[in-house]
Amino acid sequence: MMKNIVFLITMVFCCSLFGQKTDVTNSLLYYEDFLKKQDVNDLYNAREASDQATIKIDKGAVLKSKQLSKYFHSRGSIYLSLFEKTWFDDGVTVDFDFLSIASISFTQDIENEGNNSKESNSKLQRCALLYQDAGYSEYENKNYVSSEDKFARAVGINTTLSINLIDTLNMFYAAVTSFLAEDFDKCINWSNKLIVVNPLEEKYHLRLIASYKEKGDIEGQIEAINNARKSIPNSKNIILEEVNYYISIENNELLLKSLDKAVNSDPENPILHAVLGQTYSSLGDYTKAKLSYERVLEIDPDYVDAHNNIAAIYLEEANTFIEQKDALPLSASSKKYNSLSSKIKTLRLKALPYLEKVLFLQPTDESIIETLKQIYYQLEMDKKSMAMKKLMGLSDEQKVTFVEEFFLKGGGNSPQD
Repeated sequence: MMKNIVFLITMVFCCSLFGQKTDVTNSLLYYEDFLKKQDVNDLYNAREASDQATIKIDKGAVLKSKQLSKYFHSRGSIYLSLFEKTWFDDGVTVDFDFLSIASISFTQDIENEGNNSKESNSKLQRCALLYQDAGYSEYENKNYVSSEDKFARAVGINTTLSINLIDTLNMFYAAVTSFLAEDFDKCINWSNKLIVVNPLEEKYHLRLIASYKEKGDIEGQIEAINNARKSIPNSKNIILEEVNYYISIENNELLLKSLDKAVNSDPENPILHAVLGQTYSSLGDYTKAKLSYERVLEIDPDYVDAHNNIAAIYLEEANTFIEQKDALPLSASSKKYNSLSSKIKTLRLKALPYLEKVLFLQPTDESIIETLKQIYYQLEMDKKSMAMKKLMGLSDEQKVTFVEEFFLKGGGNSPQD
């Protein structure tokens, strides 16, 4: 009786094993036919046979190592082909479940170190690229939640032991899309991972700071700023984030203290003095702002922003007097009128050499050309104003030559000196 029971169990096991092997073999045969004839029905038959094998394995059936490798690899290949059919055919709905099954199957084959693991690894990388492409597509369609998911899946595949890629590209896109999706916790997570990989990359820190800011987490924001300042102390954009943070919490004392500390630690750094100048400007202290910008120019005479900003301060001061002049009643004395006119002219003349220096350094900058055209006109320098008008219509290459000749002929105040 016992022998009969053992025999029966053995027969059931053998039938189950044989059935599985048959399903795996059939799926392979159908898939090979599909590759030869490109008949989609063969692909569907291969899928059905593979699914039958999966059902039996899920119920506890066991395959030997070689057959198991065939099963995982063939299943991954079948579902990868099914996904590509939907991905490249505009008339068919894309099914990412197919790509997920393919990725899992290839990963399982690699983990089991089967005979097909090398090819499975190659196809797994293909899966990662498809997820990446899908991420781009979803991004272009502004489906940011779905886009982040696709980039995250690409990262997950590329960080497997067999590929072992530090996928900063897709990690960054995952951070960007999660930010756009307003999932700031995810963006913080991705940004922190990126900073661990490369703490010297400014955009990673800026994304992290922005996420905390949007989330309303001011403690996290200042912590991210402080860490960024330690990693990239000379980053102008990160310094500005610190400035804006202190402005937002209305703590000018800490703001200036932080900047003074930065300037004192690196007194020959023009960027720090420039940011200090911008800060004083934002606080309305134009005298100190100009002093900071002048210090910038002592260190670097060709620092365009410093020239631009000093000119902007003088023109802003001139605008104050213009408003006062425009507000004068008809009964106002000519003395008062002339006094305001004189102050306006003086301030415009003070701004002029700085604007001309910007033109000399950036001869193709249309905004500075337009500004100078107006300033020359307001100062009754008609020939120079007309020269700027002519300059506007030239090509970039012609602009460079024109500006050189303009200053050589004494058109400006010798800004090159």
